[in-house]
Amino acid sequence: MTDQSKAPDKRMNGTTMRDVGNRLNGQAATRGADLATRKINHDLRNILTCAQLLSDRLAQVDDPTVRRVAPKLAASLDRAITLCTTSRNDDEGSRKLPQRQRFALAPLVTEVANTLDLDLDHGEIGWINKVAANVEVDADPDDLFRALLNLCGNAILALEGPGFRYKEIRVDARRSGTGCIIDVRDTGLGVPATALKHLFRSSQGATRPDGSGSGLGLAIAADLVRAHGGDICLVHGLAEGACFRITIPDSPAASGSEPEAKVQAPRALAAE
Repeated sequence: MTDQSKAPDKRMNGTTMRDVGNRLNGQAATRGADLATRKINHDLRNILTCAQLLSDRLAQVDDPTVRRVAPKLAASLDRAITLCTTSRNDDEGSRKLPQRQRFALAPLVTEVANTLDLDLDHGEIGWINKVAANVEVDADPDDLFRALLNLCGNAILALEGPGFRYKEIRVDARRSGTGCIIDVRDTGLGVPATALKHLFRSSQGATRPDGSGSGLGLAIAADLVRAHGGDICLVHGLAEGACFRITIPDSPAASGSEPEAKVQAPRALAAE
């Protein structure tokens, strides 16, 4: 006769171990969906905040400024609508693949500046687009726009307040092998040491020198870049300002190379 006292009990207060496993799996899926929603909301807030600021100015300025601002407002709203439409199911199971094409990068960088209102000749923050006209990238234009918008938006926040010798954001890019390397630099106070261990991870604490920021913008940028088989890293930070580097390899179809061919770029130089 079998000793029932030694038989494993697969029931826990009326709930089977399978039920517990299913519940845990459901909770994990819910957390994943919640994170995807938060990412979309973060980018929507960025884009729609720009649109709101521009629309507020429309009600107060003369016609010449209206003519300058109105296209920016329309472009921002178009971006928001597109993001809402295409990213409703932005999770690990259903995220669309990047819709890659080869295009000149400089106009896209200019569009980022236009959206953030960085293109003013006498703005508080100096803006430099050093991307040469002949530099091309093989990427999804909308995804790369979002990644650069987050990086440049973070750079603006890093330059808030007085006490800077000068305020400047600069974007450089170059072709390297079968890919493109893009640098986004600012003259802020850099990334705090406490944030270096968890850069590009969602909701891992402050990422700005003043102790604020969730790091979600960097996580979104990283997700978008890595979906292209690329990489993103902090080249240098702290008191020297910050330089975030995006590396995007050409797709095999565009480069004529094997799928594993990638651009090699320096990893983060900041010490742990």
